[in-house]
Amino acid sequence: MNLDLEQIMILLQKRYRAFQEINRLTVELGSVVSRRDEVSASLLLGMRGDEIANADSSYRQIWDMSQAGPEAASQIRELMTSDPAAARPSGSFEEQKIYEIRRKTTALIKEIQEKDRMLNSRVGGDKSYYVKTDR
Repeated sequence: MNLDLEQIMILLQKRYRAFQEINRLTVELGSVVSRRDEVSASLLLGMRGDEIANADSSYRQIWDMSQAGPEAASQIRELMTSDPAAARPSGSFEEQKIYEIRRKTTALIKEIQEKDRMLNSRVGGDKSYYVKTDR
């Protein structure tokens, strides 16, 4: 059975769009936290949680495609775990697009993590998850 690379591309793009929305909501969350608007912050955290669930659902759907058999599982494992920066230039259009979307998603996740770290440190102060302590 041939793996549906186009479907994987679509699911990865859907996941990327969810992370773009998470990024937007994180920026907005920073703004409402600065205003000490707890109601809006709570709503935004819920919306962020929904988008995280959407991203996770898309990712799970891709991995579920590996149930088609050992060949599909091997191909999906290669596409989803190999270093996207080292993508083979001779791959198909779909394969190249998959690696491109994965590269963009990885960069966006790092950006979100940094914003989240700064926000957490600002809100949590000394009790922030990111404060280094002697344990």
